[in-house]
Amino acid sequence: MYDEWFQYELAPDGNVEDGVHPEEARALQSFLEEQSTPYEAATAITKPIERSQTPGPDLARLWGFLVDALLQLPPELLGLLFDLLQAIENLPAPDFPTVKPQYLPDEGELWHTLPGFGHLYADECKWGHDDYQNKAMSLVALRTRQLRKAYVEAQLAVRGIGGIDITWGYECVADALERPIHDSATLDTEISAAAVWIDVAGILFRAGAKKNEECWALELHRELWKGGDTMTWERWCFWKSRFEELKGMGGSIADAAEKALESM
Repeated sequence: MYDEWFQYELAPDGNVEDGVHPEEARALQSFLEEQSTPYEAATAITKPIERSQTPGPDLARLWGFLVDALLQLPPELLGLLFDLLQAIENLPAPDFPTVKPQYLPDEGELWHTLPGFGHLYADECKWGHDDYQNKAMSLVALRTRQLRKAYVEAQLAVRGIGGIDITWGYECVADALERPIHDSATLDTEISAAAVWIDVAGILFRAGAKKNEECWALELHRELWKGGDTMTWERWCFWKSRFEELKGMGGSIADAAEKALESM
């Protein structure tokens, strides 16, 4: 299954500095072919890190591989990938008695919260609009990528996996709705992504409004929002009114606004 994708992820000479570790690739492929349980796959895919004398630096390799899987493999496999990440996060902390301190993970103890995963995920997702501006990517391809990115992030936030939380959603939705956006491609993709967040993680936004949740992403100044710096029902209603306005734009923006409103 998906042999070509796995071959691309592997280094031709097996050098793990140039590609994924073969054991990690086999563990993921077997799991996606339903030959192992989430726990078995999590145990197998993390073995190279737990045996390593440089587990901290090597984490980037495993996280990069799993981020590629989340963003590139067919969407029908995402449920399995979320289950695998949850199983990895639930593994007991490994012991590294012979590893030098400078080679231990520096963002927390394995495997709780998947230390460093969120940062690497964010770095991997930065490109997109530049490629569109340089005509290396169509608007449809850009929108598809941004929708996938938003869906993955929102699902991880709802499931409480990998340190990705509702902060990411607050930033996405507020950036899309609380400031004027004059570039049509940016408006298209940001409104579409915001609608995905509302659809998937609406329960988290509503919980935040109920308790006046504080968050740095809500404290940033944006020209269209004149209210406070927390999540409130007033802010939720403002977002709803903005989606109502955007319905008049037509096309994919109107479709996204309609989808969001159905979830609000």
